[in-house]
Amino acid sequence: MFMISKEAMHSVMSLREKIADPEKRAECIADVENMIKMKESHLARAEWGSCCGNICNLAPQIDSELQMLQNTLEVLRKEDSTKASSLLEDYIAFLQESYRPEPEHW
Repeated sequence: MFMISKEAMHSVMSLREKIADPEKRAECIADVENMIKMKESHLARAEWGSCCGNICNLAPQIDSELQMLQNTLEVLRKEDSTKASSLLEDYIAFLQESYRPEPEHW
């Protein structure tokens, strides 16, 4: 199991709250686009390490997250906030299943 920062989880949770507000749709799209860019960067770094083997299935996991975010973005652009909210809930469930919170004291 991997770790996720509190900030990263908070940003996804705050997006969940904003997604229902039509006035914040552009902000939500920008947030998801930013999340996609970060995941693409993470995926590239995970694949660079593939010369040593796919440690802990990191690349496929990030690729799955990336696909979920791209699906959410596509639906947001079509202005279907109900479907986007449902996809985001699926993404949150995936994060909660695949990651544990970072420790309180580092």
